[in-house]
Amino acid sequence: MHRGSVILRDLRDEEGTRYLSAALSEEGNVVIEGQDLGNGVEKIFGAGIREYEWIWTILAVDVPALLSALETKNDILDEMHRRFSNEEAAKLKPFLDDYDIPYQAWSRLGE
Repeated sequence: MHRGSVILRDLRDEEGTRYLSAALSEEGNVVIEGQDLGNGVEKIFGAGIREYEWIWTILAVDVPALLSALETKNDILDEMHRRFSNEEAAKLKPFLDDYDIPYQAWSRLGE
């Protein structure tokens, strides 16, 4: 169950679709979910792979570090939307890594 969510990316073009959202869970975790479908995925992962989906979970205990890295006291989802929407969405993972924000990761490749 989520307390709120924002869509960071929802693009469709000749390469396929790219979707990314961020939500705040009831436990206070930030849950980032993405899914890419189509030719763009196949170009990166190889023939026959046309779906990539992932979830990154920043546990509630690490959310203050994320807020500090974002240099904000605003709503965390609003700030993520402001900084990491559309083409800026690709900067989210490097940002988390650069600021050593811990997150649990899950991903899956499919046809």
